[in-house]
Amino acid sequence: MKILAWMLIFSISFTSAFAQTEGQDEVTPEIAKAAAGKLIFKNASLLFVQGKYQSTIEELSSIKVTRGKEEKATLGLAAYWKGVCYNRLQDFPKAIESFDRALGYDYRPADIHYEYGQALYASEKYQEAQIQFSESLKKNFKRAVSLYYIGFLSRELGDHKKAVTFFRAIEKLPADEAKDVLQAAEYQIGDIYFDQVEKSKDVFRAVETYVIPQYQRALAVNEKSNLAQPIRDRIIDLQRKYDLVLFNLRNGRPALIPPYFLRTSVEVGQDTNVTFSPTETTVSKSKQSSLFTKADFIGRYTFYKENWASLSPELRFNSTYYFNRIPEIYRNDNYLIAPALRSAYEHSLWKKPASVLLDYEFSQSERVVNADREVNPRKKFEFSSRSHAVMLGERFNYFSSGESTVRLRYRLFDSYNDATDSKTISLSAEHAVSSGSGTFLLFASYDRTRTTDEIFDTDAITARGDYIFGRSKIGTPSIGLMLTSTDPVNNRSVRGRELLLNPSARLSRLFFEKWRGNLKYDYQDNQSKDEEGFAYKKSIYSVEIEYLF
Repeated sequence: MKILAWMLIFSISFTSAFAQTEGQDEVTPEIAKAAAGKLIFKNASLLFVQGKYQSTIEELSSIKVTRGKEEKATLGLAAYWKGVCYNRLQDFPKAIESFDRALGYDYRPADIHYEYGQALYASEKYQEAQIQFSESLKKNFKRAVSLYYIGFLSRELGDHKKAVTFFRAIEKLPADEAKDVLQAAEYQIGDIYFDQVEKSKDVFRAVETYVIPQYQRALAVNEKSNLAQPIRDRIIDLQRKYDLVLFNLRNGRPALIPPYFLRTSVEVGQDTNVTFSPTETTVSKSKQSSLFTKADFIGRYTFYKENWASLSPELRFNSTYYFNRIPEIYRNDNYLIAPALRSAYEHSLWKKPASVLLDYEFSQSERVVNADREVNPRKKFEFSSRSHAVMLGERFNYFSSGESTVRLRYRLFDSYNDATDSKTISLSAEHAVSSGSGTFLLFASYDRTRTTDEIFDTDAITARGDYIFGRSKIGTPSIGLMLTSTDPVNNRSVRGRELLLNPSARLSRLFFEKWRGNLKYDYQDNQSKDEEGFAYKKSIYSVEIEYLF
């Protein structure tokens, strides 16, 4: 911690005051004011602004001063100026000697105590440095940095109460004046709090109640600064050390940090052939295209039962609107609300992390069921469908690479058309494999659907593969292909075995850390013996903007 504290103080000091290599500098206001109109300081000024500090010192040493009323002021300025140059060269003993001589001549420009204090601090003469920074504060010169120095030196001298007082005083300064050191000061207060509670009997509670909130307060000052990441690391180190946050479950699987997931998105696109399956068993084609917009929100929070189980309430809302306002199109306007409750029991299988999954899902959608302009002129939304689903699954690591999940799902579907109410049993398998350049996602499922009217019973087999490429300058591209073979069990003579071909592509790119843009393309070709009733082709092009909280 002491090493980090030194880094903080030196970053404040030397960034603004010291130059380690020769370059360009500015004559300080005090030097410029005192040297103005005096030809004897002309060469020194030119050398100083060029960063030639050693040459400046030599020039100042060569100046001959005649006795008179200006002698004391001239010698004082020369000594002070040399001290500034020695500070830039990091020759602190000579800087101290020069500043001391300048004060002996009673030469006291506004910044001399600040410059003198830095030289004393760098020479580890803390008490003397503290006196000089106090004088700088009295002169209202760089109040925020002076307060920071006094607080830091008080901490070094063991006076923690005084240190906190001076660090807190920075908070009361105007924002523009305090901004350069406020975060560092808040961080120092957190360190002091930790030093005080580390050996207490109730250290766990004290760290959680006082120390971490103080570090979080420091982080909130500027979450994008160079100091922000060390503060985050410090918070995580303490949370790990005192078991304040669950980082790993008992089987080694990492816990979600943060435990919440929030995503909202808006999508705008073009559908070349708007189709709708009002009964989920037949297809109605408009044979017309339409622009559409879609809004989506999903939120989830995961609660952990110690390190062996988790429970995740989830809520999703989705709304779609079509701009082509003919009945065959706008009847697809809809919204969906879908809460869910997901749980996992963590264990090990084949000596690797595994989870038993148990989910409950509910969804209800409303749309313009009745698109008749005379019956429903205001295009009111009405109940469209409702479903309940229970899923039992196992997530495991059997193969040498990648994670697999097997799920068994049972769904009850209630449609506005009672004849098409249904029950579906699904068995699915997923597998994810990361390669050197991207990730493969594989999915397969079998779905057995039985409806009130047996003519709509189906058995379907689906296979899907996606490949997500590695991130590039243009973003993260991905491609996918899904094939679905549907057997209309009691209507094979009319429909035959149907095949849905569904290739897709996407290009995603992050913007401003939490914003993500997606270019999406989706093509569907459903092949059926009943070409008029079930066969169709369509393309969907869209642009989506997401915000990830």
